[in-house]
Amino acid sequence: MAERSHVDHPKVMVISEEDPLKGSVDNLPRPDTDVGFRTLCLESASHLSFTRLNFPQGFHHWIYVSESCDGLFCIYSVKTQSIYVVNPATRWLRRLPPYRCQVLLSNVNNALEDGRSYERSETYLAFVKAPTGYKLVWLYNNNSSDDSSQTVTKCEVFDFEANAWRYLTCTPSYGIFRNQTPASANGSLYWFTEPYDSEIQVVAFDINTETFRLLPKLVSSIASSDPQYVDMCTLDNGMCMSKREGDTMIQEIWRLKPSQDSWEKMYTIDLLSCSSSSSRTKFRDEFDWGWKDLVEPFTPPKRVRATRINISSNNNKILLSHRYTRSLVKYDSRTKSLSCFYKHRLCTRRYVPYFQSLISYI
Repeated sequence: MAERSHVDHPKVMVISEEDPLKGSVDNLPRPDTDVGFRTLCLESASHLSFTRLNFPQGFHHWIYVSESCDGLFCIYSVKTQSIYVVNPATRWLRRLPPYRCQVLLSNVNNALEDGRSYERSETYLAFVKAPTGYKLVWLYNNNSSDDSSQTVTKCEVFDFEANAWRYLTCTPSYGIFRNQTPASANGSLYWFTEPYDSEIQVVAFDINTETFRLLPKLVSSIASSDPQYVDMCTLDNGMCMSKREGDTMIQEIWRLKPSQDSWEKMYTIDLLSCSSSSSRTKFRDEFDWGWKDLVEPFTPPKRVRATRINISSNNNKILLSHRYTRSLVKYDSRTKSLSCFYKHRLCTRRYVPYFQSLISYI
């Protein structure tokens, strides 16, 4: 039985690669990787703890991190076959066997210099807890060509007791939009589809029954958008999505109603006017809303994408984290104001809502 001790006050975990070139030869990736875990208090932004862990099988600067699940994280790469589950609070980690597509990706990607194979594959997994135990879910497109009509969607689920991956036989008939992090809420996982007839849809996966379904039609302003400009998130334990208008810098946040038959708008945030004139210059310097999202973490960009926003809320406050700026920004919905919550020295990091636990093994 895993030992747990949850803390009432929510926290934010800042995860980043530490000293990536230390000990390297000719700027080549180290065989191992050090990852830092910084815990912040969500109430005061004070620094609570720092843990530095070494992963013997490294990530070659291509690090992906899941959302927190009972204080645990899954850290993995498609450049190598590395995949771990880790608890920063106890320093416990477990290396897992690579999923089947990851083996193929790492072999192909190491032979390609232009990164084309990365761009054709889905590289984000979900770490969730079902009534039967913990699961890793990896949904991806297995493309045999550049023709999206020939896309085959596959899903692999990791069984922690068997220490093995298994394929699901029934998968969505829609291609899944690449380069997105799945959202988890209400016992389900959610992904955007690729555009069909100029509209995107949302595929939901029931964590318990392991079945897929389509959600109700999205609001027109989002359905007709390029999915590069829309992001899914969990806010107040509900499934939400946000969209930023590049010209007006207006961020809209929509929530799926509990009945799951329609959507309702929660927030409309003016990212520029919410900052006072005295702090606007500093705010822009620390949180560049105009900067576009990079394709992969921890590498020089091959191309750019639209801004992505990660969101968590507490006491009418929302935290916004642009993936490639150093700052975490707090929005107060009552005063309609923005302020810098935390600034990290590196851009190559991820902010994750976090509750500490003392899980010793899964």
